[in-house]
Amino acid sequence: FRPGQERIIRDVLDGRDVLGVLPTGTGKSLTYQLAAQLLPGTTVVVSPLIALMKDQADSLAAHGVEASVVNSAQTEAESASELAEVQRAESKLLYVTPERLENEAFLDQLRRMDISLFVVDEAHCISEWGHDFRPAYLRLGSIAEQLGRPTLLALTATASPWVREDIVQRLGMRQPDIVVRGFDRPNLFFEVRRVEEEPEDRRVLEQLF
Repeated sequence: FRPGQERIIRDVLDGRDVLGVLPTGTGKSLTYQLAAQLLPGTTVVVSPLIALMKDQADSLAAHGVEASVVNSAQTEAESASELAEVQRAESKLLYVTPERLENEAFLDQLRRMDISLFVVDEAHCISEWGHDFRPAYLRLGSIAEQLGRPTLLALTATASPWVREDIVQRLGMRQPDIVVRGFDRPNLFFEVRRVEEEPEDRRVLEQLF
């Protein structure tokens, strides 16, 4: 595991709410994707970006893990088919946008499911952008209560102490474990090389790629 991942996974498997602040590219999504396979019932993942949902679902499918996606880019029949997969327990992960959870008919279907984990991705939207950009994020705490108050996992790449506190309060998290990792990524580095002749230029490019 990368730093922070195992701690978050163990917490949610124990039923503890978690706010995870992990840099981009350090494996935030693995925390709930793995936990979902070990928990009973369904894991609902709230994500603001349709493209991100599709990318994650495609990546999981390539590794033999089924994930269902319901969003506004689908026809009604396609959305119904995706939801049916979850209801038949063929998929343990359900990706949705926050706006989809404002649909009462859709929400009613979720209420009939056994939801073990409720994940809020890009959780900073609740505090920094929620008021103007994605107001549906502000209602996620209430939605979680309506779904039987499953374990909550909020994830973001960056959040100041004030924003962390705001996320916890707005989601109604109960004594959450707050896991914060620095943005330093030792596997990344900058390097500058001066090249003055074309053969040397090609050689440097060959080394890089």
